[in-house]
Amino acid sequence: MIGTLIVFAAISVGGMIGWFLGSPGGTMGSYFAGVCGASLGLYLGRKLQKRLPED
Repeated sequence: MIGTLIVFAAISVGGMIGWFLGSPGGTMGSYFAGVCGASLGLYLGRKLQKRLPED
């Protein structure tokens, strides 16, 4: 259960960071950077989830 929450949090944080980094490029740049950030957050969150001990 906690692993799922970690993945959701990582996706949200990655998307937020991407959105703010892409903001100089306008709305479309923010969107694409947010998608890339969320994808990176998903990747890192899954790696972290696999390192956690099983419930």
